Amino acid sequence: MNVIPTAKPAHPHPHRFPHRGILPEGRYYTLTWGITDDFGGMTTVSLERSSAFARLDNRTVEILTLSPELKGRDRQRELRVADRIDRRVKVSNLWQDLTAWSDRKLRRMVGTLDPDPAAADDALKRTGREWSEQRNDPDGRLLQVDRYHDRGHLLVVDRQDVKKRGRRGGRLITLFDREQTIIAQWATAREFYQAWLDVVIGTKPSYLICDSAFVGNLIHGYRRENIILCQVVHNHHLNSPHVDGDGELSAEKFGFLRSLDAFDLVTTLTDVQRHDMNELELSAGKISTVSNLTHQLNGDPAASRPRGTGAMIARLVPQKRVEDAIEAIAGISDAESAVTLDVYGEGEDRAMLTGLIADRDLAERVRLRGHVSGAKSAFHTSSFSVLTSRYEGQGLVVLESMSAGCIPICYAVEYGPADIIDHGVNGFLVPAGDVAALSDTIATFLTMPEAEVKAMRRNAIDRAADFAAPAIVDRWGQVLSRQRFTPIREFSELRAELLDARVTGEGIDLSVALSGMGTIAPVDVYVSWTSRVGSHYGRVRANSDERTASATIPPEAWGGGVTGYLDLSVDVAGGRGFGRARISSRDDAIGNNTDRIRLYTTKHGNLSGHVLDAEADSAANAPELTSTS
Repeated sequence: MNVIPTAKPAHPHPHRFPHRGILPEGRYYTLTWGITDDFGGMTTVSLERSSAFARLDNRTVEILTLSPELKGRDRQRELRVADRIDRRVKVSNLWQDLTAWSDRKLRRMVGTLDPDPAAADDALKRTGREWSEQRNDPDGRLLQVDRYHDRGHLLVVDRQDVKKRGRRGGRLITLFDREQTIIAQWATAREFYQAWLDVVIGTKPSYLICDSAFVGNLIHGYRRENIILCQVVHNHHLNSPHVDGDGELSAEKFGFLRSLDAFDLVTTLTDVQRHDMNELELSAGKISTVSNLTHQLNGDPAASRPRGTGAMIARLVPQKRVEDAIEAIAGISDAESAVTLDVYGEGEDRAMLTGLIADRDLAERVRLRGHVSGAKSAFHTSSFSVLTSRYEGQGLVVLESMSAGCIPICYAVEYGPADIIDHGVNGFLVPAGDVAALSDTIATFLTMPEAEVKAMRRNAIDRAADFAAPAIVDRWGQVLSRQRFTPIREFSELRAELLDARVTGEGIDLSVALSGMGTIAPVDVYVSWTSRVGSHYGRVRANSDERTASATIPPEAWGGGVTGYLDLSVDVAGGRGFGRARISSRDDAIGNNTDRIRLYTTKHGNLSGHVLDAEADSAANAPELTSTS
């Protein structure tokens, strides 16, 4: 008997259908510190990317958070109610898990120390029903925090004055079971967080994308063969990108920027930033460009909009220099054209900006709207937008403006606007900090023929589509597909011994003997230096074989405001492995022929340098070379 096949009913759980193959097979995790209530910048990016992965590739994505502030909140439910995440996106929190897990699961948290039973005596007296108790020093600095299970028993004691009670120094984190027996202990928060990640992620092939700079500083050493570890650089990598000649790395990113080779993949939002970071030799080929995706606002290029209506979405903080936008509006007289600017955002500069608006008699033309949920909808009815930042990671607000058909008029800052805007075609670029040019550009836009403006709006909408979810998820698929779950090389035995170092006005020439690298030579060898004060770091590629490496450090390496002590190391990067070793030294291998920088051997036998202020009298300021490291 022939059986006629019938159509299958719709599957009640469509998310169980096979993945669509945009992303390589594996589990996907987004790692961040927390999820803010105002859904600003990085939070929005994390949520939208995770949802796009889930929706377009039909897979579950889990957002992992570390903040104790999220304990007790069902962020997953809140975000779904607010329509901020796809139904296939899960949200997990370290502290929610620890207070919910059984003792059996808690015991999967592997400690890094031999348990010290005396730690149980460190517990603070509980004073109420709050889930945490803490102890501070007289200046208010945290010395200890105890965390409690919802059922009332002690869960974690985190003591941060181990070396000397009452003074910050040394750390001991102790995890207890329900019987108040010690399960495990760790000497750092880094190790504690990583133990939780091991339990959550397990041993299946996984992709872990870190969106937080703070967490990136903690996670760069998290190397597991089943986990492809990726760090997203959301903003500028320099500390003062708007100050010429200052090459100091971003203080908030310093921990991971000097260890980029400890990741499998690092992504920047623009090609220009990737190029600039590669010029600094910050990575041995680990950096790729993957732009942020933008929510498509589906603007209508033919919609009627008052030409003089402007919108600006920006935090009221020095980085955004909203005062420049206000001054630009002040430079356009009512006789030329009626123009207004609505500014959406809050911040520390509100009082200053309010005073400026009053001083320029702009109360009817410039309005500080504060934080408004869904402020981006203003781009639908506004004719132009303004961006006056000192620097940007990419400028997501520019893409949102373009997607709505609102013409962006932007300072050509690093990074983003120039990568997005084709001047005069889909927006305008103005020399950074040039208020007069900004004012003139707005005035020019106000007088353009309507047909030209409609064409610009159409072009802006088309350009924004290049950053829509399908294109960006496809790009993620490309860069992640190039990663391999190969064994991670260990360089724990790496040693570097100075053979010779000569300091001249032309730079530092040095050679070192290498050992402990195993039988296979690393792919890349560098000589690196790190400042003891501030966040100066740099490195140069070395010529190397299996036993020696030589390099020349140019004089500009200690330019850009570097003064004080620098510690020198050798970095090696091979495959998925990364190692760093201080260069052991002896004074008879060092030759100093300039007073700008002097190399010396520390009392621990390592190579360091002392950089003098360029204006200083070298004879009067010659260091006593007794500093340690």
